[in-house]
Amino acid sequence: MTEAKVRAEFFKTLEDFDMSVGGELKPRLREMIRLRVSHINGCTHCIRLHSEQLAAEGASPVLISALARPVSSMRADAVSEGDAAALRFAEILTDPPRGLEREARARAGEFFTGKQLGAIVETVAVTNAWNRVTRGTE
Repeated sequence: MTEAKVRAEFFKTLEDFDMSVGGELKPRLREMIRLRVSHINGCTHCIRLHSEQLAAEGASPVLISALARPVSSMRADAVSEGDAAALRFAEILTDPPRGLEREARARAGEFFTGKQLGAIVETVAVTNAWNRVTRGTE
């Protein structure tokens, strides 16, 4: 089997881009989104990475493990209502049942500004890119 070899310049560009997105969000929420999206995409490397980063930020094991499940299946006290809305929007953007984006965005908009909603979209997009690159080169 031929190994996929992604150029170092591509990784550097993606890394630089990743560092520039999501700044409107609290770092913990940004990592929660990254972890949830990585679970949806089945990227084991990224799941481990973002779980470790959340743990380093003081997130409980209960929260970290809760992010492996859809928001609709999480215990009510696992995340705040606003974080749940952001995570649901991230889920819809990652694995969309078409037509729910507006509803999820509107719900998240009850808790976040337009800039913060944009930061959620940016974070999901870059995390999806990382997941695809990582899975494609493992």
